[in-house]
Amino acid sequence: MNPLLKAVLVFGLSIGSLSLANVLLKVGMDRWGVLETAGALSWRTASSVWELPVGILLMTAQFLGMLTLFKWGWEASVVVPVFGFNYVLTAMLGQLLLGEPVTGWRWLGIALVIAGVALIARSSPAAVSS
Repeated sequence: MNPLLKAVLVFGLSIGSLSLANVLLKVGMDRWGVLETAGALSWRTASSVWELPVGILLMTAQFLGMLTLFKWGWEASVVVPVFGFNYVLTAMLGQLLLGEPVTGWRWLGIALVIAGVALIARSSPAAVSS
């Protein structure tokens, strides 16, 4: 497989897993708070908040993707900003799955992040090896 295509795949999977992890962790902590407020928080009820361990697992997958990109020779000054696309996907998932309001100002900020990522990506040489 083409090294650039492999990197794009790892970037995509990593960004997707991080964005989904963010949403799951938000839902899990909301559920945790409800259990705690109801006085029902115990190890048994806390273990029913499945979103937390799954969110942590997805964040671990993102971390492993980042390490893989570094191993393949991608520069940290490229990898970390490209992961900024996580903001876009998390905002979209937050709006679609959690009903969070994403205002025009937020979208403008996200657009600026995308513009910055595009500038960084254009200025980077391809990864040295895969």
